[in-house]
Amino acid sequence: MVSIVAAGITEAGITEAGTTEIGAGQRHINAGVRMNTRFLELFACFEREQIAYCLMRDAQHPDANGAELDILVQAAHLPRAAALLARLGFLPLPSLGYAPHRFFVTYDRQSGSWFKVDLVTQVAYGSPAPVFYTTLAEACLLRRRRDGAAYVPAPEAELIALLLHCVLDKGRFAPAHIERLQTLRRAVTDEAWTTQLLRRYWPAPADWPWLAAQIDAEAWEDLRAAGRAILRHRPAPQKLTAALRGVYGRGVRKLNRTLTARSPRSLRVALLAPDGAGKSTLVSGIRAAYPFPVRTLYMGLYQKRTGRRAVAALPGVGLALRLGTLWGRSLQAAYHQARRRLVIFDRYTYDALLAPPRRLGRIQAARRRLIAHACPAPDLVIVLDAPGDVLFARKGEHSAEALERQRQQYLALRDSIAQLVVVDATQDEEQLRRTALALIWDAQVKRHIGPGETRIEEVVTA
Repeated sequence: MVSIVAAGITEAGITEAGTTEIGAGQRHINAGVRMNTRFLELFACFEREQIAYCLMRDAQHPDANGAELDILVQAAHLPRAAALLARLGFLPLPSLGYAPHRFFVTYDRQSGSWFKVDLVTQVAYGSPAPVFYTTLAEACLLRRRRDGAAYVPAPEAELIALLLHCVLDKGRFAPAHIERLQTLRRAVTDEAWTTQLLRRYWPAPADWPWLAAQIDAEAWEDLRAAGRAILRHRPAPQKLTAALRGVYGRGVRKLNRTLTARSPRSLRVALLAPDGAGKSTLVSGIRAAYPFPVRTLYMGLYQKRTGRRAVAALPGVGLALRLGTLWGRSLQAAYHQARRRLVIFDRYTYDALLAPPRRLGRIQAARRRLIAHACPAPDLVIVLDAPGDVLFARKGEHSAEALERQRQQYLALRDSIAQLVVVDATQDEEQLRRTALALIWDAQVKRHIGPGETRIEEVVTA
């Protein structure tokens, strides 16, 4: 997770010590690490906005799809960092009960992956709720060092932070963490500072020669056992405060899960297309790839009304029944949206704006206009576009000429529906899914930060 940890440190401290170049013996601690372009963009923007930060735990694997990183930023820069993340397409997730964490998530169309951000206010340890708070954020930022595209902590500070993470968060030393601790042990140059950091948290007697010997001997069980005393030797007020925080956090987390409040604010997305464009396949792909709940509702004009044909034949009753059915589906969508579920409409009332096969009278035309605008407008309308002959070859229904006419009518809806985006449906299933997910996510970002800040890219077929 990308953790942005707020540190109580002065701006002057970062300016003086924070820009120290990494020494020759430590220059390649993270050498060769590949960064996903999403993170490269994030780090570049942090620097451009003069947000003091450093890359923390798991910094060795930021190229993995669906990566979760830890980052540390200065406390005074926290609001600007959160605003910057939103502009870059990282949406905040409600995080009551997860203090000091604040969560963000984004979609990367290039890799087809989701990336997570964990924004916290302190370096704290304990699972499931933090019970041990430290001042390591200040230490990490004071001596941060540039390593390639990002800033990282000095090896001394990172080693102590990772050691506490293994003991207090995980309760074990995973192979990847062991390898990292051994690398950091060889990179330590300031033994006095390492001893100072260690003695703030570790029971006596503890100093750098002792810790180095433990790492060299791979005495991980001894370290884990000694680390348990960290929590036992806390002052009573700290134990009480931690217990109260834990009770509060667990209670609010359960409430969050009940309300599904960890999902971002959801959208209503209408999917329009002639037969054969691949709506069903696309909906299945979105449901499988989207990390939050998705609900699909059919909003076509011709809903099934079994057993009501005789009643519907009465003047005006058929229209009332049709409107009632559509409004019932719209109310279902409102319920799912309140539960923070993405709602995808398979077709929509906008189909009534398409030209019918035969000429209509004024009353029938007015009736279709009423149906077309009877329900609240979706947040996003996606039209899958493909030539008529391609659509006919896929499904074999109707004629290629009829499908082409219907295609042109869907394209003409761009003039009357502002939130409509046309997507090339001739691309392969994977690319089509990525395009649709990117459009949906861009619409959610735009809704969060307001109009004018981001733009939904329209993909127009040739």
